[in-house]
Amino acid sequence: MFKKNILLAAALVSTTLLTGCIGGNLKPKDTTPVPAEHAIMAPTPEELKAQMSGHGYKIILSPVEYASSYDKVFANEVYDDISQRLLKSGNTVVDRTLAAKLKDELLAAETSGKFRTSGPAVADIVIMTKIASVKYGSKFSEASYWTDKKGKNHKTDASCSFSSKAQLYVRAYKIPSMELINTYEYEGSSSFSTDTNRSNCPITEASANGLMANALSDAVKSGSGETLNDLAPEAYVVERRDNTDASKSLFRVTIAKKSGAMKGAAVKFYRKKSHITPITNEVRIEKSLLGEGEIIAEGIDAQGAYVYVDDKELINELKIGDIAKLDHGKCDVGEYEVFGSCVKVPSF
Repeated sequence: MFKKNILLAAALVSTTLLTGCIGGNLKPKDTTPVPAEHAIMAPTPEELKAQMSGHGYKIILSPVEYASSYDKVFANEVYDDISQRLLKSGNTVVDRTLAAKLKDELLAAETSGKFRTSGPAVADIVIMTKIASVKYGSKFSEASYWTDKKGKNHKTDASCSFSSKAQLYVRAYKIPSMELINTYEYEGSSSFSTDTNRSNCPITEASANGLMANALSDAVKSGSGETLNDLAPEAYVVERRDNTDASKSLFRVTIAKKSGAMKGAAVKFYRKKSHITPITNEVRIEKSLLGEGEIIAEGIDAQGAYVYVDDKELINELKIGDIAKLDHGKCDVGEYEVFGSCVKVPSF
């Protein structure tokens, strides 16, 4: 275990050295505002004000379904976990009681493709989640003995290893059209081991439930990034600031603190472009990825944040009114994925 921790620490140190300090220590006071061209499809003043005062999409998170009646015990935890992630990404989650009342209607709408359209709009999006499977198992390892190169004898105690795997199915639809946004499969796992001579590997119900709950939590954490990216509210570039030689820049974006802006968060930049479909001559709007940057600590407030960019080509490409969206990965900010697991960067 000690050797494993050393290797893990070494990997994290290497990552820190390679990536360097976030934003290269560039701060707004070290930069100067510079004029930048406006995007052709930049938002109008009214659209910008609406975006800055809004709360993202209004989302109905339908009560969590489950394949087995035993899994019912985990439904509320899964619901709360997904709900909190949606809120932290800048969206609004419709009241749980209303979501429960609409459950049957939404299930029927999923089949028919029709949702009631009379009255005020209840929400923009509905998310349906099902616990597809969650189970656990155990493995007994007998005691073993070995001798090192110096002739010293060692013993590894008998033990039981417990592991759990979980799988969630998630569907997101636009409403009232019930147009499918995407389907997602969340998978997670959890494990622990304990020394014991009992080969039947006994485990209490509370420990088993805790193990499975951790696997479901890992599934939500590992899988929800793609969902959050699809549903991340659009923000905009509103200012460019350069350092003395214009090799590095800060871009002010309207991703506010309530929308998940925090130090180190990745931001992807897009540009809207209109295209005409042949034959029908219908105009469609598409977004093309331009590049990405990282939010710095200074300047995060209720109106927006600064994003650090050191790619000269991207700096010169970005325009006022281009789209900025938080990029939600498997790991939280301040964590790195190492050997498939999310681990926090150590403080030095």
